[in-house]
Amino acid sequence: MHSVRLAILDMYDDTPNQGMRCIKDIVKRFGHVLDWQLFDVRGKAEVPGQEFDLYISTGGPGSPH
Repeated sequence: MHSVRLAILDMYDDTPNQGMRCIKDIVKRFGHVLDWQLFDVRGKAEVPGQEFDLYISTGGPGSPH
């Protein structure tokens, strides 16, 4: 069976948050079919390439309003 390649883009700049915790909990439930990698976009300027099947991005610190 082919694993689905998932890139998780963490936009929280090392700020603890519920969004990342929830995403990790969900991903762990599907560990048998997911091959995932976490990218610290703001903190380390990590950006995934185009080799992934799915991309999930968190929000970021601060209010959206």
